[in-house]
Amino acid sequence: MPRGVKKENLPVKTCTVCNRPFTWRKKWEKVWDEVTTCSKSCNRKRKEKNRQLSKSTGASSEVADPFVAIRENINIGCPESDNEDNELLLNNIGDILKSDFVNNTEQLLNSICTDMSGMEEANMLEETSKKDGTYAQDDSSSSESDGITDAKARRKAEKKRKKAERRAQREGRGDPTAGQKQCTLCAKSVNLLIRCQHDRSGEWAMVCGKCWNDVSGGVVDGDDSHPYYRYGGLWKNRRAQT
Repeated sequence: MPRGVKKENLPVKTCTVCNRPFTWRKKWEKVWDEVTTCSKSCNRKRKEKNRQLSKSTGASSEVADPFVAIRENINIGCPESDNEDNELLLNNIGDILKSDFVNNTEQLLNSICTDMSGMEEANMLEETSKKDGTYAQDDSSSSESDGITDAKARRKAEKKRKKAERRAQREGRGDPTAGQKQCTLCAKSVNLLIRCQHDRSGEWAMVCGKCWNDVSGGVVDGDDSHPYYRYGGLWKNRRAQT
């Protein structure tokens, strides 16, 4: 609202579309002089009307004959005796324009045909390359899928074999040598080993019962004849068949 002006004394204008009065508004403070319509609806109608008027004016201003302006310019200030020469000149101009148009059209068509043929060749090459790539991709994918299938089959077979071994061991039908270890001295596979030291090196060895008698003299804590002997415990095969 303008400062110092009461609401009932605000400026008033008449809408150019609906012819109804409207008063000043805050949003029109900077453009009040250019405002001619009271609402968005009237403003839309005004634009549509102006658009239709511009279309009708443009259609009426079009010239049907493109040579009218040439004829008018030639006939201005020319005597009537020269009309035939003017007509001949116009005909020559028309023939020249037509020939130029035909030549340009032929050149354009030739270039279009050349471009289309080039595009067709490019498309054919692209399709061929795509097919080749697809075949190669299919071959590689098939080989990869075969490898994955084989690996899955091997894992499945290995799982079944271990499961069968465990079942056989529980039922007493398993491999009697399963889980056995070799003696350090005689390399015999047994289900029971004694851990001990038996020589000057002091290294721990796993020996069977027969070898243990030789290195310890048959005494758990050893005797005077076996000074390097030292007992270190027992190992038992938990997978042994009973």
